[in-house]
Amino acid sequence: MQLRQQLTAHKQQGFTLIELLIAVVIVAIGLLGHAALQIQSVNTAQQARFAQTANIAMLDLVQRFSALPASTVNNEFNASNLADGAAPSSLNCALSTVSCTRAQFAAYEISDWFATVSPYIPQLRFSLNHSNNLVTVQMTWDANLSGSGVANCNADASGNGHQCSEVAVWVR
Repeated sequence: MQLRQQLTAHKQQGFTLIELLIAVVIVAIGLLGHAALQIQSVNTAQQARFAQTANIAMLDLVQRFSALPASTVNNEFNASNLADGAAPSSLNCALSTVSCTRAQFAAYEISDWFATVSPYIPQLRFSLNHSNNLVTVQMTWDANLSGSGVANCNADASGNGHQCSEVAVWVR
């Protein structure tokens, strides 16, 4: 009788190969889930960084046209690249040898702003529109780095992760 109890007790010690295989599968599923969460966390942090950079860029643009209210009210700051995403071009009014009109200086400010911020915001597109002393600034950018820009975030039915920001400022 004691021999039978010893044999039975011996059989119940340790794990079988199937139990180990099940444990490994469960741990692997857990690790894959954790890796997916890490990837999502990195993507979310990247999108937040782009949004923060875009908001700072928008503030910079607002300060540029607010510093020149006469140019703003005379529609010299109206500009848009929403359709094609092209960089705005202008005369370089920063050079001491160049004499610029107020309208040329406004175009230079927009061009300088875009050249400064576009390397940090993927597929940046913007629009400045003045109407009745209200300037509306719209910006779109490619938050998921899909490689394409859009003119309107509402038109982004593909779900490529474009983000938008808009602000309206009174200028007198």
